[in-house]
Amino acid sequence: MLLLEHRRTRSAPWTAHSVRLRARVIPAALIAVVIGSSPCTGTARTGDALARAPVAADVLIQAGHEGRPDCNVEPARLCNNTGAPEEIGWTPIVADVATRALRAAGYSVIRVPAHLTGPYRVSEAVFVHFDGSTTPCGSGPSVGYPSGILARFGPHSADAARQWKQLYGALIPFKFQPDNFTSHLRDYYGFHRVTAADASLVIEGSETTCPAQRAWQIRNLQTEGRLIARFLSARLARLPAVL
Repeated sequence: MLLLEHRRTRSAPWTAHSVRLRARVIPAALIAVVIGSSPCTGTARTGDALARAPVAADVLIQAGHEGRPDCNVEPARLCNNTGAPEEIGWTPIVADVATRALRAAGYSVIRVPAHLTGPYRVSEAVFVHFDGSTTPCGSGPSVGYPSGILARFGPHSADAARQWKQLYGALIPFKFQPDNFTSHLRDYYGFHRVTAADASLVIEGSETTCPAQRAWQIRNLQTEGRLIARFLSARLARLPAVL
């Protein structure tokens, strides 16, 4: 696990400063202090404060489907989509744990619900989701990211996806689906509203409609959030100052 020491650097013209960090290894005994003990203040930030463009931070974390139905702010094709069974309740748990850990380490995090006002400019973006299947146990964990003409929204996303699958794959006992195996992963609406200097990933933790995966995921929701924080801090630590 990484504990991150921060230093201020001059930022791009559109924001005053951002926090850049160096990584150092810490004893395992301290990991729980960094990741698990700080109270979560990761309430979704919405409204006028996020309507200014662009909104900048080290990381954006979205809890997929959170806040829906939200047809007062989203088009019909999005606003009634509450996700797979239990997904709308699970994504905030994972997103809040990751947000809490990163903020405790000194990173700036934009924590958002399903509705994205944007535009946002960050180093890393993660959209937390879970999958469902009409054939129980016909799916599993997966990753989506911008590619082709969308790659400008996260130019190193394919590399980040490989890193995430290696990290999460060592924990989860279920097989990953192919990257970008659905149109919702390949062309996720969030990619068009968030520009990530490094990577932008939709992370689907597991399939909620598979009894074995569901039981495993319930036990590991907070673990997944901590792992996302570890993954993102490692990506950030190797980046030059981009904000």
